[in-house]
Amino acid sequence: MTYINIHTHHKPRLAYEYAIRNAYLRLTASRVAQLKYDVCAAIHPWHIQQYELHDAISKLTELALLPRVVAIGETGIDRSIPTPIHIQQRYFDAQLTVARAVQKPVIIHAVRSYSDILTYQKKSKVPFIYHGFRGNMQQANDIQKHNGYLSFGAGLFEPTTERVFQFVDSSHFFLETDTASHINIADIYRKAAELKKISTEELEHIQNRNFATVFRTQINDKRN
Repeated sequence: MTYINIHTHHKPRLAYEYAIRNAYLRLTASRVAQLKYDVCAAIHPWHIQQYELHDAISKLTELALLPRVVAIGETGIDRSIPTPIHIQQRYFDAQLTVARAVQKPVIIHAVRSYSDILTYQKKSKVPFIYHGFRGNMQQANDIQKHNGYLSFGAGLFEPTTERVFQFVDSSHFFLETDTASHINIADIYRKAAELKKISTEELEHIQNRNFATVFRTQINDKRN
């Protein structure tokens, strides 16, 4: 059994866990080369004020070319923070340019901004994965319609998100732990299998297939 944890802020915690850890822009290229797990890198909307755009994109471009950096993220638009939307959009758009250049998927941070980001997704040449999805069914349908992916974590234990997840197409979701420390990815898999009324073995097959589609490699190749 391989548990794919598509987005986490922790190192892999289980023997059979494949995790993509959120690295922001904190790591250097030499440090990434020493890692035993894969990461994503980007400028989070919360941290935009810490970076000058040109310098940040230069560093992101350097990191994005590394094999261990398998996705650009998490990045996106957050309407709950004071940073003006037009500034967030500048940073987001620049990061999407990097993602297109290296042909790697984007891990999306979206807070009250699904419609904003969907505008970009409709034109995107790389997959969007909306992490920690807690939106409604209409938003989930819109994202799937335009070939986006939804990633579910602790929200699966909340009634509203449970109901949405039950109707999400099997070809368009991933699972994650994000910042949670009280549950691991095996817990998320068990809950997801219960809600979909399938075995964990079938869920593993679904996740492996989705991973191969988005990342254009087999999960067993990534673990070796």
